[in-house]
Amino acid sequence: MDAGQTGIWLVAQSNVAVKNIAEKLADMDIANWKLLVSNDFHVDWHEHLYQSISRNIIKSGNFKAGPMLNQSLKECRVILCTLSMLSNPRINLFTSKIPIKTVVVDEASQIAASNYMAPLKAFPTIQKLCFIGDDKQYRMPVCIGEFISDAMYEGQLRSSHKITIPACWFIDIPGSQEQMHGKSWKNLVECEAVCKIATKLEDIGASYRIISPYDAQRATMETALKAHGLNWHNKCYNVDSFQGNEDDHIIISLVRSRDLGFLKDIRRTNVMLSRCKKAMYICSNWDFLITGRGSQSLVGRMANAFGDNAWCSIDAIVEGAVDIEA
Repeated sequence: MDAGQTGIWLVAQSNVAVKNIAEKLADMDIANWKLLVSNDFHVDWHEHLYQSISRNIIKSGNFKAGPMLNQSLKECRVILCTLSMLSNPRINLFTSKIPIKTVVVDEASQIAASNYMAPLKAFPTIQKLCFIGDDKQYRMPVCIGEFISDAMYEGQLRSSHKITIPACWFIDIPGSQEQMHGKSWKNLVECEAVCKIATKLEDIGASYRIISPYDAQRATMETALKAHGLNWHNKCYNVDSFQGNEDDHIIISLVRSRDLGFLKDIRRTNVMLSRCKKAMYICSNWDFLITGRGSQSLVGRMANAFGDNAWCSIDAIVEGAVDIEA
């Protein structure tokens, strides 16, 4: 930019990663950039995250040709967006004004090479590609990081973490079944188990978050935490709203036990399983993940890889039979 270059596009896999880049640009008093963000992501889940950079945001709902867009892009030299945004059918509104010449990809090691092909192939104006990343992951305990590397990145993402002992527990909740709630799903038995794990973590002063693929379960768990007198503010998330975030301990409620549902989406399941820094607790049941329909999902493959020793009952958590460090 100091050399007067234009046509710079900064991209990353997740919306949160792109938002973090935008905030750094703002902190450096660089103003001639725009952030393209999905209207669904911004309005439904994360509007509060963008308040400090709201003047530089263009939501997908406003991808419309006209004088307002022309004025918005008049001084713009840098565009920020996710890699998937490059496949938006209206992205030409921006590439026609600011042709993509240099692409800088952040967290490049987390993106499979095949995922670059379709979006980048469409832009012959690209002159330079710059990949920023590390072939090591530092967030997850080694056992989880190595599984994710083998399953998602052909074993090329190495783990560098002080926790080398087992750090993933599958909580067997026999007989728990999901129930439809509007267009979403919830599981009351799993919700109760989540509250018991949360109680244990709060008792030892551990930092944690709770994730579920289904927003109905997220709302149900939040209400339950409140009813149990537990800390419920900013504790419960659906998977998409927690993308790019992390915490020491992650509790996951899979909800479904009769059909795969969300677990059919391996990319989003990968996001769900890669958020913890110390330990992860997955509430489901053995029959579903080991011998049932869930066995072929990424979670089921993880359960099979970690073996019987990774399974425990909710009573084992409550009674302290499972070693949990704050």
